[in-house]
Amino acid sequence: MRVATVQAEASKERMQRLRQERGWTLWLIPKRVDLVTSAFYLSMPIFFFFYNTSATQTTNAALWWREGGIIGATLILLSIDRLEYWFYDEAIPTRTAAFLLLARIIFIEIIAQLDSFRFSPFLYLLIPLIAILYFGNLPGSVLACFAWMTYLVKHMLNSPGWLSNPVEIQYFVIFTLGLVFSITMALVVVRERASKTNAERLLAELEVSHRQLTSYAEQVEELAIAKERNRLARDIHDSLGHYLTVINVQLEKALVFRDKKPQEADQAIHDAKGLASEALQDVRRSVSALRAAGENFSTQRSLRRLIEHLQDHQLAIELQVEGSEAGFSQEALVALYRAAQEGLTNVQKHAMATRVRIELRFGEQEATMRLSDNGRGFDTALLRRLAPGREGGYGLQGVQERMELIGGYVILESAPGSGTHLLAGIAKEPPAHTKPLSASVSKEGHL
Repeated sequence: MRVATVQAEASKERMQRLRQERGWTLWLIPKRVDLVTSAFYLSMPIFFFFYNTSATQTTNAALWWREGGIIGATLILLSIDRLEYWFYDEAIPTRTAAFLLLARIIFIEIIAQLDSFRFSPFLYLLIPLIAILYFGNLPGSVLACFAWMTYLVKHMLNSPGWLSNPVEIQYFVIFTLGLVFSITMALVVVRERASKTNAERLLAELEVSHRQLTSYAEQVEELAIAKERNRLARDIHDSLGHYLTVINVQLEKALVFRDKKPQEADQAIHDAKGLASEALQDVRRSVSALRAAGENFSTQRSLRRLIEHLQDHQLAIELQVEGSEAGFSQEALVALYRAAQEGLTNVQKHAMATRVRIELRFGEQEATMRLSDNGRGFDTALLRRLAPGREGGYGLQGVQERMELIGGYVILESAPGSGTHLLAGIAKEPPAHTKPLSASVSKEGHL
């Protein structure tokens, strides 16, 4: 939301609040400047009435007519102030401001003519004050000079020889000082209004910044939730998904050999039970890791335990380990294990292989896991054509995301009839910036 819009809304809310709090009394003295202008306006009919009644000691129709005209013009001037504030507050359009200033000048001049220029000249002091509030210093100064010249010319026309009258000279000096005071007061009001506007602008900018920060915080929270959701999805697929797949294979084997080879069926059920126990322990380890209370993870130890449950007379799994895991982060070790686990799961589900070789190497700068099988293989281009979210695409995507999040890489090589080779690697000190996530497989076989 733009700052100007916020300021307009804040001004509108302030006016509504004032109207609710003060009601019709808001018409009496809307602004502090109106206290000055209202005092000047109301003094004119009062001074005119008391001066004329005390001077003539009589009342006639012409006097009452002039008094009524002054009162009517005074009420119009008071109404202009209040209507202006009621509809525009301090954000009055330039054209409307010029029209209202011209209306004030006209009715001030009407009062001056009805008053015969006795007390009404002091209303001229309000013209430059209002002009400065509306249009700035230059127009106000020009109207101040115009008011001073008008006062001088009218005095010369209405009171010939007034320069020899000390009282008239005193009035002229007072009027001149009044103009200076009026301009000075207008400048103070303008400065105060500018300070207030600046404070409202800063407050509006602060509100905008607060809203932006709130929006950013919500976005960060949503990203954090999405990241955690993806991590949990990968963990569930890589751990429980793997165990459930293998358990399902063992149970299917038990069903097939239940009548023909009861001993192998019993062994398959026994293996399925062991895998269920291992899956339960894996869940407990994950919970312990979330609570920061789990034991140190070992890729080599976990892979050996996994292989013990998977290999049988139909599938031989060979594990070769070089180097030491020391110095590699737990995230890197877990990522390599999950890559091997997903590879073994896919071998059991799709490859129809009889032999698998896993090479786990821990070098000085990098750790790699290479899994090769002698299965039927497949065209890697098929993975690129899988629709998002389709069953079967989560495993490789999860392996890739897990590796890329810690600066690693995954390469998949396969062809029909040539087996499959899965290579995952991670540096000992991952770079500060990792490449963006992608769930596709390139033409060269890179995930």
